[in-house]
Amino acid sequence: MKFITLLATVSILSAPLSALNVESAQSFIDYAKKVVKEITPHELQSMIIKSEEEDFDFFLVDIREPDQVGHGEIFHLDQFKITRGYLEFMIENKIPDKDAIIVVYCCTGKRGILAAKTLKDMGYKNTISLKGGIRQWVEDGLPLDTVYGEMVYKYK
Repeated sequence: MKFITLLATVSILSAPLSALNVESAQSFIDYAKKVVKEITPHELQSMIIKSEEEDFDFFLVDIREPDQVGHGEIFHLDQFKITRGYLEFMIENKIPDKDAIIVVYCCTGKRGILAAKTLKDMGYKNTISLKGGIRQWVEDGLPLDTVYGEMVYKYK
């Protein structure tokens, strides 16, 4: 009896998901890319180096889920981990200055561009998204901060 109830619940919950229009989500991502600045991993690395050597401040916001963060992160002194689901609720406590430069990243760049667009809509004037997310960072051979120390992954 419990199995039948669970099966019915899953069928009801999955019906709306199958009706989602993927093209509309991609259209929104494409629109966000027109409104929000994107930078390459090498441009972000240059910003990190500049912030360490000069008087240049910016915030790096990792919006990945906790299980994704465990694989490694981009190291920057002024960084925050705020999952995408809590961004709107927590950002003003972490970064009250609406003029601050904020670089947002996720795994592939899709949630990052949407998060940067959301921040822009909330009044943050200098929001930037990491193009391709942390995957592109790794593919470009840039270092990740891991529990084992700094690592560079090599792809064939």
